[in-house]
Amino acid sequence: MSSASVPDNRDVAHSYFERLINQHDLPYVDELFDPAIAFYDPAIPGGQAMGLDQVRNFFRTFFSAFPDVNFVQDDFFSEDDKIAIRFTWTATHKATFLGINAFEHHVTVPGIDIFHISNGKIVEVRVAFDRLELIEQLGGISHPL
Repeated sequence: MSSASVPDNRDVAHSYFERLINQHDLPYVDELFDPAIAFYDPAIPGGQAMGLDQVRNFFRTFFSAFPDVNFVQDDFFSEDDKIAIRFTWTATHKATFLGINAFEHHVTVPGIDIFHISNGKIVEVRVAFDRLELIEQLGGISHPL
């Protein structure tokens, strides 16, 4: 593959949020990720999805639970084949997620994604956010007063 045909790593990372997530473009999974994608996220049962089918299934479930999800990219850091993006996502909970029934709670979740990109494809994603905070916002648990 010539360097002219390989997308810039920064563009690849931005398109993850703008095209895949904010536009719910599930077919884009095949173009965006390496077939052997390793995806680590505390929102995934078991904490990880391996390969295109598992990643696609996770996003299908995520978009069903949060059909109005919107990610805003707050900070962007890049070095060689690694990209880190601090984000905030907002959404309304519309279907069971993480075993919590939907009560149409609105959530705001800050976090960070670290991408490893090779030859224009994302080969690894590591997501970090406070899962307990999300579960609290979904109404799955509450703190005693």
